[in-house]
Amino acid sequence: MASMDTGDGPSRSGRGAGQWQNNRGSGYSSYNNSNAYNNNRGRGSNRGGYNSPGNRGGYNNSYSQSGYNTSGYSNQGYGPGAGGRQAWGGRGRGRGRGRAAGRGPLQFPDPEDIKFLKVMKGHTKKVTAITINPEAQQIYTGSADKTLRIWHMETGQCIQTIDAGGEVDSMLLSGKMLLVGLHCSPEEGMVRAWHIEQGSDLVLPGRHRGAVLCLAQAAQYLFSGGQDTTIKIWSFDAATQAFQPLIEFTHANGGHDSAVQCLTVEQQYLYSADWHGNIKVWSMQHGQCMQTLPHAHGPSSQPTYAGLVMGLLPYQGYLLSCALDGSVKIWAPIEPPQPNSVLETTPNYSHPPSCENGQKEEYGGILAMCGTSDSKQSAVVLTSHSQENIIRMHGLPDFEDRGQLSAIKDARALAALPGGMIAAGDAAGTVKTWQWR
Repeated sequence: MASMDTGDGPSRSGRGAGQWQNNRGSGYSSYNNSNAYNNNRGRGSNRGGYNSPGNRGGYNNSYSQSGYNTSGYSNQGYGPGAGGRQAWGGRGRGRGRGRAAGRGPLQFPDPEDIKFLKVMKGHTKKVTAITINPEAQQIYTGSADKTLRIWHMETGQCIQTIDAGGEVDSMLLSGKMLLVGLHCSPEEGMVRAWHIEQGSDLVLPGRHRGAVLCLAQAAQYLFSGGQDTTIKIWSFDAATQAFQPLIEFTHANGGHDSAVQCLTVEQQYLYSADWHGNIKVWSMQHGQCMQTLPHAHGPSSQPTYAGLVMGLLPYQGYLLSCALDGSVKIWAPIEPPQPNSVLETTPNYSHPPSCENGQKEEYGGILAMCGTSDSKQSAVVLTSHSQENIIRMHGLPDFEDRGQLSAIKDARALAALPGGMIAAGDAAGTVKTWQWR
C-alpha cells in the first residue's frame, strides 16, 4: 500500500506550531506538562500536546437505522449517577456533583474562571458540528437541519446561512477552507469543501455510503470516516486546488467492521475508533494498520452500542478515548513503539474511577469531548453527557474537577480555543459560548 509522506505530521499553518493543535490549520500557544499520564512509570512523554479532533459533531439520530437510537443507551444503565468525585491521583475536589435518579436536571453556577458570553439561535434541529476561526472572528456550525451557519464571535449574530445539501455530520477548518461531511440520504454521504473567502465550494470525488461521521487532516492529506465502515484518504493539490482520492481502508485490508465514528492524527499516526468500541492505530508512513485495541470500551464478550467511541484526543503522547459507556480512558504509549504495538493494551487510567467499595460513579453516555487550556495554560478536557444539561470540565493530568458549564442539554458538538472561547451546540439547535477569564 502506498505510503503517505506527511512531513512533520498535522498541518501547522496559521499562528504558529505550538503543542496545542486542533487539526484546523491553526496552532496555538504551547502547554508543557512534565507530569503527563506517567502514573509513576517515568515516561513523561512530550511527543505533543492536544491534537483535538474538533471535527466530529457528536452522535446523529440517523444511526438508529443500524439499531442505535437516543433511547437505546439511556435505558441501559448509563444514566447520570450519584455520589462524590474522586480524581486521578487523589487530588479531586470531591464536590459530589453526580445526580441521583429521579431528581431534576443538574444546575450549577459556572466556574469563577469562566464567563458566559452568548446564546445563538437559528438552527431548527440539533447542532452536530462546530468549529472556531479566531483569525476571522467567526464560529461555524452545522446541523441536522441541512444548513451551515456562520456566526460573529463577539456579537453572536448570524452572518450567513448556507444550504449544505444534506444533514451535516462533521466539520473541519483547514486554512481558508471549511470541509464538511454530510449525508443526503441513508445511502449517500459526501465531503464538501467551501472556500471561506471566495464563497466557492466543491464536492470531493469518491463518496461514502451513508453519513460521513468524522474528518481529520495531516499536511496535504484529508481523512474521512464513514457509517459504511471505511476510512477514505484524499491528497490536496495546492496548484489545482483539488482533492484526489488516494487510499481507502476497508475491513478487507485491516479496517473497521462497524461505522467509523472518530479520527485524529498525531505525528506519524492516524487513530480511528468505531461503534463496536474498537480503536485502531495506523501508520501514515506505510499506510497500514499497526495495532487494534479490541473492545476498548463496552463489554468485551459481545459488542454493543454502549461501547461506541465518541471521541479520541491525543495528549502528550497519550491517547484519551470516550464512549457511550460514560467513561474516559487513557492509553499509554509504548516506548519505544514496537512494530505492531504503539499503545499499551490496557488503559493506564479510566474516569470516573472505582471507589474504595469497588463501585463507580455513573455518568451519562459521553456525546462529545474537547481538549483545551485555561487562561493559565493548564490543560482541561471537556465532556458532554447524555441526559445532562451540563458540560463537565476536568484538569489534566489528574482529572481534577474544574466545575461544569450549565444550561446546555445533550451537547453534541464542542469546540474551544486554548485560553479563549468555548462553544457548544445542543440537541435543540442552540449554540452557547463562554470565555476563560
